[in-house]
Amino acid sequence: MSYLESRITVEQYLNNIQDREKKHHMTSILNQFNQFCKQTYSKTHQEVMDDLKEEIYRTKSNDKLYVLFNNYKNWLSEDHPEITYSLGKHSNQKKTIKKKHPNSIKMYLAKMRSVFEEICNIEINSRIFNKRIKVAKAEEEDPEPFTKAQMRLLLDRCSNHNKLKYMVLKDTGMRIGELVQIRKRDITITEKSIQIKIQASYTKTKKARIAYLTRETNPMFRRLLSKKQDEQLVFGTNEDPYVAKGTEKAEFNYYRGQLAKDYPEFGDRYQSNNRHKKTIHSIRSFTATQCTEAIDEAWGHGYIGHKKYLGQYIRNQNKMEEMFQRTENYLMIYESVEIVDQDERVKKLEEQQQQSKIDMIALTNILSQLA
Repeated sequence: MSYLESRITVEQYLNNIQDREKKHHMTSILNQFNQFCKQTYSKTHQEVMDDLKEEIYRTKSNDKLYVLFNNYKNWLSEDHPEITYSLGKHSNQKKTIKKKHPNSIKMYLAKMRSVFEEICNIEINSRIFNKRIKVAKAEEEDPEPFTKAQMRLLLDRCSNHNKLKYMVLKDTGMRIGELVQIRKRDITITEKSIQIKIQASYTKTKKARIAYLTRETNPMFRRLLSKKQDEQLVFGTNEDPYVAKGTEKAEFNYYRGQLAKDYPEFGDRYQSNNRHKKTIHSIRSFTATQCTEAIDEAWGHGYIGHKKYLGQYIRNQNKMEEMFQRTENYLMIYESVEIVDQDERVKKLEEQQQQSKIDMIALTNILSQLA
């Protein structure tokens, strides 16, 4: 059956990727691998793959594959000021290839390994691969969430629409890619609360979940919702989530830059990878942190949709709403409502009853003395 191809090209591999964001990411990685091949071997990445496949078929050995990946790892670990590329709508921004963070190198190697397995039909042994290609261990730095004071500064600087958007993010812990896909039909308004159903198709984990809004967000959100049709996006600016997410990130970066002029901590970067400490994802970290402080770590992770913990809470939605009510005070920036736990209420009543007994005994003694 010679009319059926036993291999695919790089171009065909990319065309098979349906998700636009993943396709863009893989295109970027393959472009850099192509630059590596041209600079190191004076051949394109497709030519190197074809030659390597033929070599492995002929020699029955994968040794040169591991040599290739080791050279690629070393290439990723260095700056390449001699290689420039253009960015921007009019291609007027010139960039050079910078050395990658160890975690990024691991990700690049993993992606290229999957490309070789799919395009070249080469089976790569994980144990040997990890033994032959060793990447330096990355410095660990804990992600830095927003504090309440910093959230207040951000919200006060924004337009009313963006203020509401960030308030919804800090109440729900949604990823920005989830927020831009929410439609009016996903919202349920009851007397007690506003519920947002984050559909499985919107989420990274492909598991649906419920999130809630605090009472300080409710009035503004109701006004916005009254102007929307059922199928309309609530916050998304484009039907393509990839485009809408890019718009939101750019808008947040603008506010961060403005705030950094007056509050330098908004411009701080991590020393290990030079990335900003405050990103739009930091709002999600704020939600997880506040939920953890209110109840426990499992609730903090489960509420924002981390797959490992989510299953504990999606079975009983009534319990989830009750737990959110106990968390609400921690999430609010402008208001403060006292939420008293049942155990704490009982404890206070017992203390009051005990004090009443003491007062009654003292009063009885006084009356006895008077008599």
